[in-house]
Amino acid sequence: MVNTYETLFLLDATKLSADGDAVRTQVHHLIERHGGQISIAREWNYNQKLTYPIAKQKKGAFHIVYYTLESTKQAELERDFALAEGVILRSMTLKLDPKWQETILGIARDEHGKEFAVKGMQDEAQVQTDPSALGAEPAAGVDGPPGDGARGPRGRRPEFADKGD
Repeated sequence: MVNTYETLFLLDATKLSADGDAVRTQVHHLIERHGGQISIAREWNYNQKLTYPIAKQKKGAFHIVYYTLESTKQAELERDFALAEGVILRSMTLKLDPKWQETILGIARDEHGKEFAVKGMQDEAQVQTDPSALGAEPAAGVDGPPGDGARGPRGRRPEFADKGD
Protein backbone atom coordinates (compact mmCIF):
# COMPACT_ATOMS: atom_id res chain seq x y z
CA MET A 1 0.00 0.00 0.00
CA VAL A 2 1.34 3.43 -0.95
CA ASN A 3 1.13 6.03 1.83
CA THR A 4 1.98 9.69 2.11
CA TYR A 5 4.51 10.57 4.79
CA GLU A 6 5.80 13.75 6.40
CA THR A 7 9.34 13.72 7.73
CA LEU A 8 10.84 16.56 9.71
CA PHE A 9 14.63 16.47 9.64
CA LEU A 10 17.02 18.20 11.98
CA LEU A 11 20.09 18.71 9.82
CA ASP A 12 23.63 19.73 10.73
CA ALA A 13 23.58 23.53 10.30
CA THR A 14 27.33 23.83 9.67
CA LYS A 15 27.23 21.34 6.78
CA LEU A 16 24.07 22.96 5.45
CA SER A 17 25.64 26.41 5.47
CA ALA A 18 28.77 25.07 3.73
CA ASP A 19 26.90 23.28 0.92
CA GLY A 20 23.14 23.35 1.45
CA ASP A 21 22.19 21.98 -1.95
CA ALA A 22 24.39 18.90 -1.52
CA VAL A 23 22.93 18.16 1.94
CA ARG A 24 19.33 18.52 0.74
CA THR A 25 20.10 16.42 -2.34
CA GLN A 26 21.59 13.70 -0.14
CA VAL A 27 18.43 13.59 2.03
CA HIS A 28 16.14 13.58 -1.01
CA HIS A 29 18.26 10.88 -2.66
CA LEU A 30 17.71 8.60 0.37
CA ILE A 31 13.95 8.84 -0.12
CA GLU A 32 14.10 8.38 -3.89
CA ARG A 33 16.49 5.41 -3.59
CA HIS A 34 13.76 3.53 -1.72
CA GLY A 35 11.19 4.34 -4.40
CA GLY A 36 9.69 7.41 -2.74
CA GLN A 37 8.36 10.34 -4.72
CA ILE A 38 8.86 13.73 -3.09
CA SER A 39 5.92 16.07 -3.50
CA ILE A 40 6.98 18.96 -1.24
CA ALA A 41 10.29 19.83 0.40
CA ARG A 42 11.07 23.07 2.18
CA GLU A 43 13.15 24.66 4.88
CA TRP A 44 11.25 24.83 8.15
CA ASN A 45 13.68 26.75 10.32
CA TYR A 46 17.26 27.58 9.40
CA ASN A 47 20.11 27.81 11.92
CA GLN A 48 18.07 27.23 15.08
CA LYS A 49 19.87 27.16 18.45
CA LEU A 50 19.27 23.75 20.02
CA THR A 51 18.17 23.30 23.62
CA TYR A 52 20.95 20.79 24.17
CA PRO A 53 23.84 19.65 21.94
CA ILE A 54 23.14 16.78 19.55
CA ALA A 55 26.21 15.04 18.10
CA LYS A 56 28.28 17.96 19.47
CA GLN A 57 26.22 20.43 17.43
CA LYS A 58 24.68 23.46 19.14
CA LYS A 59 22.70 24.62 16.10
CA GLY A 60 20.53 22.78 13.62
CA ALA A 61 18.35 23.41 10.60
CA PHE A 62 14.88 21.95 10.18
CA HIS A 63 13.84 20.63 6.78
CA ILE A 64 10.41 19.13 6.11
CA VAL A 65 9.65 16.68 3.29
CA TYR A 66 6.32 15.22 2.13
CA TYR A 67 6.59 12.08 0.02
CA THR A 68 4.74 8.96 -1.08
CA LEU A 69 6.27 5.55 -0.50
CA GLU A 70 5.32 1.90 -0.36
CA SER A 71 4.57 1.17 3.31
CA THR A 72 6.77 -1.94 3.36
CA LYS A 73 9.84 0.18 2.51
CA GLN A 74 9.38 2.77 5.27
CA ALA A 75 11.29 0.79 7.92
CA GLU A 76 14.34 0.49 5.63
CA LEU A 77 14.18 4.20 4.89
CA GLU A 78 14.05 5.04 8.62
CA ARG A 79 17.15 2.90 9.13
CA ASP A 80 18.96 4.83 6.40
CA PHE A 81 17.95 8.12 8.05
CA ALA A 82 19.55 6.89 11.28
CA LEU A 83 22.72 5.81 9.45
CA ALA A 84 23.12 9.20 7.76
CA GLU A 85 24.24 10.66 11.06
CA GLY A 86 26.86 12.88 9.44
CA VAL A 87 24.08 15.02 7.99
CA ILE A 88 20.82 14.06 9.73
CA LEU A 89 20.95 14.73 13.45
CA ARG A 90 17.35 13.63 14.08
CA SER A 91 14.25 12.77 12.07
CA MET A 92 10.59 12.29 12.86
CA THR A 93 8.19 10.67 10.38
CA LEU A 94 4.41 10.72 10.42
CA LYS A 95 2.04 8.88 8.12
CA LEU A 96 -0.61 11.29 6.85
CA ASP A 97 -4.21 10.25 7.38
CA PRO A 98 -5.77 9.95 3.90
CA LYS A 99 -8.79 12.05 4.87
CA TRP A 100 -6.52 14.98 5.86
CA GLN A 101 -3.87 14.46 3.21
CA GLU A 102 -5.04 17.08 0.69
CA THR A 103 -5.62 19.69 3.39
CA ILE A 104 -2.17 19.18 4.92
CA LEU A 105 -0.42 19.18 1.54
CA GLY A 106 -2.34 22.31 0.55
CA ILE A 107 -1.10 24.12 3.64
CA ALA A 108 2.44 22.82 3.07
CA ARG A 109 2.43 24.12 -0.53
CA ASP A 110 1.35 27.56 0.63
CA GLU A 111 4.20 29.96 1.40
CA HIS A 112 2.29 31.06 4.49
CA GLY A 113 1.61 27.48 5.61
CA LYS A 114 4.31 27.63 8.26
CA GLU A 115 2.87 30.81 9.79
CA PHE A 116 -0.62 29.27 9.69
CA ALA A 117 0.56 26.17 11.55
CA VAL A 118 2.54 28.15 14.12
CA LYS A 119 -0.44 30.46 14.77
CA GLY A 120 -2.67 27.42 15.27
CA MET A 121 -0.25 25.99 17.83
CA GLN A 122 -0.05 29.35 19.64
CA ASP A 123 -3.85 29.61 19.74
CA GLU A 124 -4.10 26.07 21.11
CA ALA A 125 -1.51 26.83 23.80
CA GLN A 126 -3.46 29.98 24.74
CA VAL A 127 -6.66 27.96 25.21
CA GLN A 128 -4.89 25.34 27.32
CA THR A 129 -3.47 27.96 29.69
CA ASP A 130 -6.51 30.27 29.68
CA PRO A 131 -9.90 28.59 29.07
CA SER A 132 -11.58 32.00 29.07
CA ALA A 133 -9.84 32.63 25.72
CA LEU A 134 -12.69 30.65 24.15
CA GLY A 135 -15.28 32.47 26.24
CA ALA A 136 -15.58 29.55 28.64
CA GLU A 137 -16.92 30.47 32.06
CA PRO A 138 -16.14 28.40 35.14
CA ALA A 139 -19.01 26.25 36.37
CA ALA A 140 -21.19 27.81 39.06
CA GLY A 141 -20.05 27.07 42.59
CA VAL A 142 -16.64 25.84 41.49
CA ASP A 143 -13.81 27.91 42.91
CA GLY A 144 -10.85 25.64 42.32
CA PRO A 145 -9.72 22.13 41.59
CA PRO A 146 -11.69 19.19 43.04
CA GLY A 147 -11.04 18.58 46.72
CA ASP A 148 -9.75 22.11 47.31
CA GLY A 149 -12.33 23.14 49.89
CA ALA A 150 -12.04 25.86 52.48
CA ARG A 151 -9.76 25.05 55.40
CA GLY A 152 -10.66 25.35 59.04
CA PRO A 153 -8.47 25.73 62.13
CA ARG A 154 -5.03 24.15 61.88
CA GLY A 155 -5.42 23.86 58.08
CA ARG A 156 -8.04 21.12 58.33
CA ARG A 157 -11.23 21.00 56.36
CA PRO A 158 -14.27 22.02 58.42
CA GLU A 159 -15.78 18.53 58.36
CA PHE A 160 -12.62 17.19 60.02
CA ALA A 161 -11.80 20.16 62.31
CA ASP A 162 -13.57 18.87 65.44
CA LYS A 163 -12.74 15.20 65.05
CA GLY A 164 -9.68 13.77 66.72
CA ASP A 165 -8.83 16.91 68.73
